[in-house]
Amino acid sequence: MKNYDISGDADSCSLNAAVFTSQNEIFTGNSRGMIKLWDLRSISEKPILSTSLSEDSEVGVTSMDRHPFQGHIVAVGGYDGMLTVYDMRKAQTPVTVMEASDNCLNDLRFHPERADHLFTASESGSVWHWLDKMDDKKLNPSIRHLFGEITQMYLEVRNNSSTQFSETECSTLLLKIDSALHYVWEQLHTGQWKDVDPEWRKLYSYVSLFKALLCLELGKDEGSDLVNAIAACDMGLIMGEPILDGLLSNIADSLNEKLWILSETKRTIQENQNEQEDNNGCYPQMNKDNFVETIHVPSIETFLLDIMNKKPVVITGAMDFWPAMSESRWSVNYLRKVAGYRTVPIEIGSKYTDDAWSQSLTTVNQFIDNYILTSNATAGYLAQYQLFQQIPQLKKDILVPDYCYLGTCDDIQVNAWFGPRGTISPLHYDPDHNFLSQVVGSKYIRLYSEEVTSSLYPHEQDLLFNTSQVDVEHPDIEHFPLFLSAPYLETILESGSMLYLPPRVWHYVRSLSTSFSDCLRVERQWYGIPNSGPFRLARLGQIRE
Repeated sequence: MKNYDISGDADSCSLNAAVFTSQNEIFTGNSRGMIKLWDLRSISEKPILSTSLSEDSEVGVTSMDRHPFQGHIVAVGGYDGMLTVYDMRKAQTPVTVMEASDNCLNDLRFHPERADHLFTASESGSVWHWLDKMDDKKLNPSIRHLFGEITQMYLEVRNNSSTQFSETECSTLLLKIDSALHYVWEQLHTGQWKDVDPEWRKLYSYVSLFKALLCLELGKDEGSDLVNAIAACDMGLIMGEPILDGLLSNIADSLNEKLWILSETKRTIQENQNEQEDNNGCYPQMNKDNFVETIHVPSIETFLLDIMNKKPVVITGAMDFWPAMSESRWSVNYLRKVAGYRTVPIEIGSKYTDDAWSQSLTTVNQFIDNYILTSNATAGYLAQYQLFQQIPQLKKDILVPDYCYLGTCDDIQVNAWFGPRGTISPLHYDPDHNFLSQVVGSKYIRLYSEEVTSSLYPHEQDLLFNTSQVDVEHPDIEHFPLFLSAPYLETILESGSMLYLPPRVWHYVRSLSTSFSDCLRVERQWYGIPNSGPFRLARLGQIRE
């Protein structure tokens, strides 16, 4: 075993606590209350971030712990008994500061599975359990009052369920619920989505739950009320935060199953015939010298040493055991049965760079009827959406490849792509590792190296900086003369195949048929070996053997 001495610019006083926030970053706290974030990959002896636990005095840090699922969230305890929570993405300003004890906090820990539970141990011998919940001070007094009224009125509905609840009272309660949802909706759409306080999203979920339960209470088995209830659940799932161990999702699953049973007798097998498509003429001419390399189920060692971070490859055989790949799964009827009445966001337009591109909310049944089984001049696309988080039953049909677990990232994002022939993802790159897994149909994909970025003419706008201005299959050579000289690889990704894309590889995708794909995304900074190649010693201040 080797020892390493951390000195130099790291800290000139006692280093009391340290915790990894990612595979290559460590957060430290010292006896003077200085908190610093270090990048182990950097050759610099300076921290990439530095702040103080207290602005008024040098209050020493005693303990630290990292959120088990969100590595950028770190809780810090101090000698003065204060508990401070930081978001490393904006660490200069704490997320939470509160007095946890009158005495020194000796230790603190997040619950390993339920991270909204935090435990602190103080010098006085006491252990406290902290539960993350809505801070009333964040709410406008009027919305607090309205939420209280909704709660009280709903309880009256429940308590009076044995007697007839008047239609007027029901209408009044629904109006109050809709008013609360509208108010919170406005808060969710103020500023950028990433900056929205999660508590507003959580409140939206709770109010949506009240609406769903009220619809069920009043409608019993009426179809229209069931539809309203499942729509309320889905809006809470799309716009809100997970609450009560997935209660909204569980209710929506049960309602979808019931609505499917009620409508099953109305369906005919005619729709199965409409799934057949004429693909003649939509396949591009391809040069075999440009084909992406195909490998049949590479071993973990082969993937780690020869593929990862180095080159894109098509992997065959890795999806053979997915339930989604069986003949009875992921047909139109299966998707109707599992998710037909669920509300999802879709994109309208063949590609997101079009001026006429827009977004809309629709049910899966409506999406299938209007865009999959019907020829529509305007394309509809369920694109880059975390469908499996909203509908866990579909998530059971896919298996995360072992390659995704080579790093320490627990948060593997799985997005769904479902649409008709002709939908396009313009030429762009992503910062993370991607595994594009083709379940249904086929796609034409063209790839360009990061090295030829200047020949791909990225947009100058901030929002589209990672997207090319070039229409790949119909380039305007007068405006983009260097594009034709850029070397590329290409492939047709068939059902059952998976395309691995290293970070920052430019890719263009066009559906050749009705297509359902899953994209498993693993954050770049968490993943396996550093991009520079072989393992190397990281420097933290001065590290000496």
